[in-house]
Amino acid sequence: MKHQIFCRSLFIFIAITLFFCSGCSSIPREDLAIDQHLIPEESDLFFSTEQTDSACSYFYFLWGTHAENNKLYSEAEEAFEKALICDPDSSYVLRRLPILLLRMEKQAGAEKWLRTLIEKFPDDTQDRLLLARLNIRSGEIDKAIILYTELIELNPLDETMLLRLGFLYAEQNQYMEAKQTFHQALSINNDSLFAHLYLARLAIQTEDMKQAATWYEKALAINWSADLALELAEFYDMQKNDKAVERQYRTILENQPDNLVAGLGLVHTLLRQDKEKDALQILADLRKNSADPNQIDIITARLYLRSNNLEKAVAILEPIAIRQEAAEATYMLAVIRYQQKKLEVALDLLQTIEEEYINYEDSILLQVRILLEKKKNDKAIQLIQQTLDNENTATPRLYILLASLYMEQKQPQKGYDILDVALIKYPDNTKIHFEYALFLEQDSMQQEAIAHMEKVLELEPNHADALNYLGYTWADSNVNLEKALEYIQKAMLLKPGNGYIQDSLGWVYFRMGKLDLALKEILTALQLEPNDPNIHEHLGDIYLKQGDTKKAKEAYKKAEQLFSTVNNKVRMQEKINAL
Repeated sequence: MKHQIFCRSLFIFIAITLFFCSGCSSIPREDLAIDQHLIPEESDLFFSTEQTDSACSYFYFLWGTHAENNKLYSEAEEAFEKALICDPDSSYVLRRLPILLLRMEKQAGAEKWLRTLIEKFPDDTQDRLLLARLNIRSGEIDKAIILYTELIELNPLDETMLLRLGFLYAEQNQYMEAKQTFHQALSINNDSLFAHLYLARLAIQTEDMKQAATWYEKALAINWSADLALELAEFYDMQKNDKAVERQYRTILENQPDNLVAGLGLVHTLLRQDKEKDALQILADLRKNSADPNQIDIITARLYLRSNNLEKAVAILEPIAIRQEAAEATYMLAVIRYQQKKLEVALDLLQTIEEEYINYEDSILLQVRILLEKKKNDKAIQLIQQTLDNENTATPRLYILLASLYMEQKQPQKGYDILDVALIKYPDNTKIHFEYALFLEQDSMQQEAIAHMEKVLELEPNHADALNYLGYTWADSNVNLEKALEYIQKAMLLKPGNGYIQDSLGWVYFRMGKLDLALKEILTALQLEPNDPNIHEHLGDIYLKQGDTKKAKEAYKKAEQLFSTVNNKVRMQEKINAL
């Protein structure tokens, strides 16, 4: 009701104003309605038949502006369209309407009105610019390129437009056009920072690294900045030019002594050159200017650990851990104490780490490991269960670990129950399905194991280990051999140089009767995994099938030596005796 009263008052006020200001200009009729919102193609008839009425157009423009300010966008759209019926050439209305439509997320409508604007005012650049941005946002880069080309035709000396056009060409992999456009920008302004920078990046895309370095160095000479120097350092790092990388980082630190990115980058570069002493000095300098000296101390401690200087690392980490200022320092110190066989000290340190620590799970896992080494299995299980009971600290890996501990304690049902709970919480977790399958395999429940492995592949088709498992299982059962070969070959591509997958490939060839191929793959597998008894057993089976009993016997004897369980040793001896 208040809105209606306001609009009526506004109408009367404007009508009186327009009467005195414009004489006989007509007042817009109340029944001047539009059956549907106009789009440019539909409005041509109105524009050609109606006489221009500036007063009417201005009235509806004010009405639309008021509605837009009050977020009554549909009402504003209708008012602006009525304003255009009164005055089809009103540039301020024509430009306001696309902006409104964009607020209403009607990009197609906004683009149509912008094209109308371009037709009516072909020498104006703003309309093309806005339309080009809309084209870019909708991924229509080719259309945006056309618009920028038109803009440059209107103003050939506009460096900014040339840079934008060149960038779009590069985005479309039109490298030659991009290069020509950037050079055109340079002809206007030979000191154009961005033209040099874009040419450098373009040279990288076209793999002309020497030219890229030249353009980068010129850009840096025009206008030095830490960001640009960091980009150049990264470029030289890709080229493994340590001297040039070091030069850039040192220049940055001379200008910005507290630049942590440059400082740590320089440390990394120096370590790559085995300049550990210089790296430690850089860290010491960084610490003087750092707002977080603990961070630098932790990095320094890592550097000492790298050279196995445990005591110096401890001397840095211990004060931080005592003050409980950084969980990372406490965890690192606990790891050192664990390595030093000081298990109780390590356990006490780990128990002070709170769940907010980003590597909290690792701290729990190390505690579990220590408890297991101390033969406190029940406490280890209790710790994992407490961690899982906390919604904030439960993870799939901890569920798997708890299940495996129950399996080791000969309580398989408890292990399966834990995994079932885990799958309710994480139904699409491939690690849980994969480990579940392996547990089922150990319990000789192969069909159930296969079902979980197939679920793994449903969730992650390129899971190499699941592909290998299914392929080998089918080959071992002498079923689905073609599918088994397909799976194993795919696994080989995903994990080249894996001896176990190579063995699977040899085994499926064996089942298919392709003994020469089988022998070749098994021998390759043994080069990769020379101490795996199963591969030696497979080798013996292939030799036996080929009729070479002497080599088969040698392979079986090697397998018998490598097997650790009595059952497997007995099985190998039976094969030897059979020969």
